[in-house]
Amino acid sequence: MELTLEVVEGPDAGKTARLAGTLEIGRDPAAGLALHDDQASRRHARVSVQSGNVVLEDLESSNGTFVNNNELTGPTRIAAGDELLIGVSVIQVRSAEQIAIQASAVRAIPPALAVAERRPTFTEPTEKKKAAQATVVPELDKLRDARTKAQAQLAPFALLILVVLVVAIYLGTQSA
Repeated sequence: MELTLEVVEGPDAGKTARLAGTLEIGRDPAAGLALHDDQASRRHARVSVQSGNVVLEDLESSNGTFVNNNELTGPTRIAAGDELLIGVSVIQVRSAEQIAIQASAVRAIPPALAVAERRPTFTEPTEKKKAAQATVVPELDKLRDARTKAQAQLAPFALLILVVLVVAIYLGTQSA
């Protein structure tokens, strides 16, 4: 069975290598399938044909090698349709029949994830609050949101309640 390895995701998307004998995958330019992937080791993995089976083995790479989202722990048989993850590159094992049906399995790059611009959640102080906040540093005040401002206003009151409670408990334990 003739197999081809095709990078379907990653920096080298579209790059292919025919599997004939033994093929090394990694950042090393001399590798049979050289990747421009910073997360791949120089000599990351080896694919070889052994007794009619295609076997993939990790070459003690720093980030590991995965087949169909499972990390390799030893030499593993692979077949057409399997996906290898080396660094950030996804490599698909393809048969001649799969290539005849669809020349390339490269996946489209999704559009950038973007969120529409929205107004900040902090509130502009009213005239009454502006007078009370005259001592606040304006550069820092605009960074606080409405919830933080409300908590900051309640903090002195909560601290007073806590002190009164501690004093009451102390006096209660002294008279007993």
